Amino acid sequence: MKTQSVTQEILLVEDDESLSAALDGLLKMSGYTVRIYASAEQMLADLPDRPSPNRAQCVLMDVNLKGMSGVQAQKRMRETGCELTVVFMSGHMDAHNVNQAWQNGAQNFLFKPFKPLELLKILEGVFAAPPPKQALSTEDDGRLLAQLHMLTTRQRQVLKWVATGQSNTLISSHMEISARTVKMHRAGIMHRLGFGHVADLVRFYERSQHLLDNGSESQQ
Repeated sequence: MKTQSVTQEILLVEDDESLSAALDGLLKMSGYTVRIYASAEQMLADLPDRPSPNRAQCVLMDVNLKGMSGVQAQKRMRETGCELTVVFMSGHMDAHNVNQAWQNGAQNFLFKPFKPLELLKILEGVFAAPPPKQALSTEDDGRLLAQLHMLTTRQRQVLKWVATGQSNTLISSHMEISARTVKMHRAGIMHRLGFGHVADLVRFYERSQHLLDNGSESQQ
């Protein structure tokens, strides 16, 4: 019996018409089926009640849309039981949005402008068979702990505040230091850990939070 092939479909949510057209062409040339939406509301209204066994779908969505934002749309999807994978695009994104998106199960972030191969590599991973979920191993914990030990006590404290979406002004008030000092610590964290975007910092915090909560921040 011949196995029926599964259609790989991208739900592209982007209100920039020129970028949307360029991505549509790239994705179709790469073998994907594409549905284009100019707003999150249009995409949500078109979502099926239940997934099709012959159609694998992924939402590729801008964060800063007119009307409902991409993060708000992702939250609405989760509230209605829709578990479609979401990959975000953004020209700029603050830690609060990143943290909220990770908590709601975002697969990845692309920061504009991005290279076509970067997008295609992420989508290839999305549609690949998902590996079984496993708890963090002792080796993983050791690697995370080694990275935490690269930071000073102050930097670990700032890491927590930044990763949970607090502004520099609020952090400076809580820690009783200047906003300029907060910026200095934040830049130091990014440099020491080799991070390029705040999304990297948020994901690192999510993975290492259990170590921080167990008191590793006080070991230096």
